[in-house]
Amino acid sequence: MRTNPIASAALAVSLVASLVTCAGDATAGERHSVAPGQVRQVLSLRPLIDLAEGIAIDRRGHIFISNTRLESDRRVCEILELTRDGTVSSFVTLDPAVEDSFGVGVGGLAFDSRGDLYAALSSFNPATHGVWRIRSNGAAERLSGSKHMLFANAVASDPEGNVYVTDSIDGAVWKFPREGRGQRWIRHPLLAPEGLIGANGIAFVPPNNLYVANTDRALIARIRIRPDGEPGEPEIAAAGFELLGIDGLAADARGILHAVIVVSVALGTSPLVKVDPRTGSITASDAEASAFDLPTSLALGRGPLDHKSVYVVNSGLFADVRPEAAPGVIRVGVKVGGPR
Repeated sequence: MRTNPIASAALAVSLVASLVTCAGDATAGERHSVAPGQVRQVLSLRPLIDLAEGIAIDRRGHIFISNTRLESDRRVCEILELTRDGTVSSFVTLDPAVEDSFGVGVGGLAFDSRGDLYAALSSFNPATHGVWRIRSNGAAERLSGSKHMLFANAVASDPEGNVYVTDSIDGAVWKFPREGRGQRWIRHPLLAPEGLIGANGIAFVPPNNLYVANTDRALIARIRIRPDGEPGEPEIAAAGFELLGIDGLAADARGILHAVIVVSVALGTSPLVKVDPRTGSITASDAEASAFDLPTSLALGRGPLDHKSVYVVNSGLFADVRPEAAPGVIRVGVKVGGPR
C-alpha cells in the first residue's frame, strides 16, 4: 500500500517527461484573465493512457487532478499537481498496481478548510479501496469506514471539516467527521441510479445546503443539513433533459451551481451549464462545445485574476477522433466565479 509520494525519482522524472503541458495560460507564475465563454487548454494528457477524473484547487492556485494511468494491463491511481507556472508532477500515488477493469480508478477530489486534500478511490482492493485524506506533504491515510463504500465518487466538505462522499451505485452519501469513523449518512430514491450511476457530483453551499447530482435521473437534489448534523428530506432543486448525464458540480461565491454533462456530445446538449438552485433554472454555457470531450468534473479558480474561471477535466476518451478535445484540463471564462 502506498501512502506517500512516489519514492522513485526515476519514475517521477519519467512521468513528468511523458506529460505534455500547455503553459501558455500559466506563464510568469500567474494566470491571466479570460473572457466569459473563452476556452484555453491548461494541461494535455495522453489519450487512452491517462484517464483524468477529479479536480481541486488549493489556496495557492495549484491544481490537483486525479488520474488513472494505464501501464500494460495495470492501472496506476495517482494525483497530479499543476503549479501556477505550468509545472506538472506526480503528487501522490494511492494504488500503484490495480487490475485494469471497468470502474477502477481515482475519482473526485476536494480540499477541506484546513487545506487537506480528499480523494475517492475505487480500486476494489481491500487494502486501498475507499476515501483518502492527503496532507500537504503527501502523507496519506484512508478514512475509517470508507473501505465499505461500493463506489466512492465525488467529494465535498463543509466549514466544520465534515467530508461528504457520494456512493454512485448505492445511491447514497457518506459522511466522515474530522475525527472518528465515517458512515452512510443518507440513502434515498432521488440519489439512486436508474441504470448504473446515481449520486455523483456534490457541492456544499452555505449555510447548510448540500447539492447532489444524479447522472441517470438528470436532476440535482438538495439536502438540507439539520442543526444536529443529520440530513433533511432530499428534494429536487433542478431537473431536465439538459442535466441528463450530469457529472461534476461546483458552487460559486453566490451559491450558483456549475455542472458538466459527461455525455453532451452524444446528446447535442451543452457540456457546461449553470444552475440556480433557488429557481431551478438551467443556463447553457456559451463556451465552444468542441473543446469538451466527456467532461467529468470542474473546480472554480481562485485569486483576483482567476476567480472568474472554471477548470474542467476532459476524460478525452474520444480524442482519437476529436483531437481538438484532448484529455486533460481546460479553463473556461465565466461571469461569476469563486473566491478572490
